[in-house]
Amino acid sequence: MASFEIAARFDAPADKVWDFVSWEGFPRLTAGGFFVRAEYPDGTAPRPGALRRVHPPEGAPPILERLVEYRAADRFYRYALVDTGAFPLTDYEGVVAVTPAGAGCCLKFGHTATLVDIAPEAWYPAWAAIERQIFDFIRQSL
Repeated sequence: MASFEIAARFDAPADKVWDFVSWEGFPRLTAGGFFVRAEYPDGTAPRPGALRRVHPPEGAPPILERLVEYRAADRFYRYALVDTGAFPLTDYEGVVAVTPAGAGCCLKFGHTATLVDIAPEAWYPAWAAIERQIFDFIRQSL
């Protein structure tokens, strides 16, 4: 099992950043080009077991996510990939957390997974680059 985390500080209130990364707010990230669209087969209500299908750009196969835990008051959720699409991993579980930090906040993305045919040294830089682009997009959008 490999485990990775990345976080960034934002000069914005936690609720404003949460609006971008919450389970139901996630489609806002499509404007940054990270995903083409997000679909919610059972509706957008954030409840354990809810599904979200994310369509990556350039025709890559969609990724199917299942919400495992959701704590809106804490701006935190945990999810699992039910279908990993083209990603070289299995047994993926991710976390998203926004923590108030004075007038600003910190946003954390993390995951654990079993990597398939890729070394952690190769996976982390690619994954972290995408997450940093999301951080930059949110900063520019605030």
